[in-house]
Amino acid sequence: MAIKLASVFLIVTLLLFSFQNCSQGGFGVSTPPVGNFTMDSLNEGDPLIGYAWHLNNTGQKVFSQVNGIAGYDLGLQNTWSKQIFGEGIKIQISDDGVDQKHEDLAENFLVTKEYRDYLVKNWLSFTALPSEVDFHGTSVSGLIAAVGWNGKGSRGVAPKAKMIATNFMSNDVTKTSDIIADQAKGDVDLVNMSWGYSQTSYTSIDASFADQLKYGVENGRTGKGKIYVRSSGNSRIEMVGRTVNEYRIGVGNFDGNNITPYTINVGAFFSNGKNAYYSSPGSHLWISAPGGEDGIDSPAMITTDRTGCLLGYANQSVTGDYKIMGGGFQLGANGNNNCNYTASFNGTSSAAPNVTGSIALLLQAHPQLNWRDVKYILAKTALKAQADSAQNENYLYLQNPTRFANQKSPVGYIWDDGWTINQAGFNFHNLFGFGIINVDAAIEYAKSYSSLFQQVQSQFDYNSTGLNLSIPDNNKDGVESLVSVTDNIRIEAIQIKVTLTHSNVGELAVELISPRGDRSVVVPMNNSLDGTSNYAGYTFLTNRFFMESSAGNWKLKIVDGRSGNTGNLTSWKLSFYGVQQ
Repeated sequence: MAIKLASVFLIVTLLLFSFQNCSQGGFGVSTPPVGNFTMDSLNEGDPLIGYAWHLNNTGQKVFSQVNGIAGYDLGLQNTWSKQIFGEGIKIQISDDGVDQKHEDLAENFLVTKEYRDYLVKNWLSFTALPSEVDFHGTSVSGLIAAVGWNGKGSRGVAPKAKMIATNFMSNDVTKTSDIIADQAKGDVDLVNMSWGYSQTSYTSIDASFADQLKYGVENGRTGKGKIYVRSSGNSRIEMVGRTVNEYRIGVGNFDGNNITPYTINVGAFFSNGKNAYYSSPGSHLWISAPGGEDGIDSPAMITTDRTGCLLGYANQSVTGDYKIMGGGFQLGANGNNNCNYTASFNGTSSAAPNVTGSIALLLQAHPQLNWRDVKYILAKTALKAQADSAQNENYLYLQNPTRFANQKSPVGYIWDDGWTINQAGFNFHNLFGFGIINVDAAIEYAKSYSSLFQQVQSQFDYNSTGLNLSIPDNNKDGVESLVSVTDNIRIEAIQIKVTLTHSNVGELAVELISPRGDRSVVVPMNNSLDGTSNYAGYTFLTNRFFMESSAGNWKLKIVDGRSGNTGNLTSWKLSFYGVQQ
C-alpha cells in the first residue's frame, strides 16, 4: 500500500466551483523591527507576510478571487507580541526531501544524528539536494519555522524553532517497517507527519510504528512525552473506481496511522472559517487548522518552495490559471524572484504544520506541559466553526441528489450529528474535532492550568465475542450489541475493533453509543470502502467521549445504508485509554 503526502492541488470537479481568477498586487517590503515588538511590527519585516492569512487573517484575497473572513487564522498575534516564537523547541519534519539550504530555512535547520535521508543513505549530509520531485517537505518546513524578520519570504508559525528532516517519502525510498518506525524516533520535542495512506481501503498501522509512538509519548522530552502531529488526509471525497457512481465519502479512520491515542490528528479549514471540502472527516480528529484551497478560487498557503524556477510548485512551466495567478507569482514574478516561494500549497499537509508550529509556541511558553496536557489544552480552548453543509445526510447526496441517489440514507436515519457537546462539556464535530485551534487562548489558559494527567495512561479492554448478529438490509435501526463496563475510567480515547461479514462494507455505518445515550458515528454509511467485503478486525478511534466516565453499558450499532447485501456482526472490542477514577 502506497503512502501519500497530504496536500491537494486540484478541485474535485463535481463540486462545480465557478469563481474566476484575478491577480492582486504584492505587499510592500519592510525592514526588520528593532527592539521591542509592537502589534504592527509583528506583521512586517518579511515581504510576503501580508499574504499569510493563516498568521493574521484580515480578509485578504492573496491572489484568489475571494476574500477570506477576518479572524479565521491561528490566533497567535498576542503570543507573538510577547516574543514567544518557539525558541528552544526542536521539530522533526517527517516528509520527503527538504531544501534545507533555502534562504528562508537554512538558519533554522540542524545537523544532528537524527537527520535522515533514506534516499541517498547519508545520515548527516547537507550537501545533497532533494530529488527533483521532492517539493512537499520544503513547503511544510516553511509553514512551521521559516526564519522571521530577515527580509525574505514569509514566516513560520514558530520562526525561532529548530528543525531536522527525515526524508522517507521520496519516490525511490522503499517504505520498510524499520524506516516507517524511524519517523517516530529522534531526540526532538515534536514530529510533523503530513502523510498517510489512501482512504479507499482500510490500512492497518505498522506495529513497529505504533510501538515507537507509544515509546515516544512515555519517554520523550524527559518523560513529558514527544508530541506527534498528523494530517488527517484529503479523502473527504474519494474516487473509488469500483462502481457506477465512483465518488464516495472518505473516512480518516480508514488510515490505521490515525487510530492511536498518541497522535494529534488535524483537519483543515479555509480562510472563510469553513471546513475544507477535501479534509478527511471522522471521530479520530482532534483539532483543525488553516489548510487553504488552491490559491485561485480562494487563498492557499504562502510558504517556502524549492529554490529556483526549474523545480517546485512555483516554476516556469506552470500552466493554466496558475500561470497568470498573482501577476505571474508562480512563475517568479510579483515579489517571487527566483520562484523561492509558492502561494498554492494547501491540504491537511498545511494544516498539520500550522498545528505543529503552534504547539512549539505553547511548549516554549509552558515547557512543563506533558503530551496529554497539550492535547487537553488544545481541545479546551478550540473554537467552534461553521460546517459547509448539514451533517444529517451524506455530503455527496446533498450536493447532487440525482447523481448520488443511491447514497441517500434509509428513511429516518441521521447520517451524522454535526456539533455536539459531550458529558464533560467539550464541543465535538466529525469535520473539525474539538474545533479550530486558538493559540493565544491556549497559552493564556495554560498560565493557570494544573496538570490533570499525572497518572500513567493505561489501556482497559472489553471484548464481545462469539456473536452471530444479522445486520438488517437497508434498515435505519441496524443491529446493536452491548458491553457492560464496570470500571470508572476517565476516558482520553476509545478504540473500537470490529469483525463482521458483509459483501459490501462500504454500505455500513459504525456507531458507538455511550451509557448516556450519546453516539459517535465512527464510520458513516455509504463510504469509500464501497465494493469491498468484510471487516477483519478493523480498528477505529473516537475522541467524542473525551474526559467522560466509562462506567455503564456501551452499545455498538451497525447500520446498512443500501439495499441488496446482508451480513453478520461476529465480534467487537472496546479499548479505553485513560486512568481509573
